[in-house]
Amino acid sequence: MSIVSKKGDRGETWYFDKRVRKDSELMEAVGSLDELQAICGLVKLEKIQKDLYEIMANLDKETRNKKLETRIREIEKEIEMMEKKIKVPREFVIFKKEKAVKLNWVRTVVRRAERMIMKLETRNQKPDKGVMIYLNRLSDFIYLRALQEELK
Repeated sequence: MSIVSKKGDRGETWYFDKRVRKDSELMEAVGSLDELQAICGLVKLEKIQKDLYEIMANLDKETRNKKLETRIREIEKEIEMMEKKIKVPREFVIFKKEKAVKLNWVRTVVRRAERMIMKLETRNQKPDKGVMIYLNRLSDFIYLRALQEELK
């Protein structure tokens, strides 16, 4: 079986069980999450990559994802631990160390994905509310990881 199906040649794609336009807000959000999971691979954030695949698979469903709620609590605990070890600056930080720069890039893609999910919510395509919370916590977590790397 070939990967070339030619079914997307007219600007539509399958999102699980339905056809959607490739330029739809849903596909923009999925694309941002997909880019995010890809660059998470650069900095070895495999657990987050798995979270993002799960989110992408259920983005168009108005569900309450218990696994996501658990992951949010885990990330919050990690943030608390990092904040005890790091003095968070009040001014902007220009990261210089390679891993810190990559983590900061990841953080900016998290923020874009967050904006795309917000557009879905605004247009009454109600994804799980936990997705916004997860992405918001994730950007904080990634920022602290970048700061940690910069201060090493």
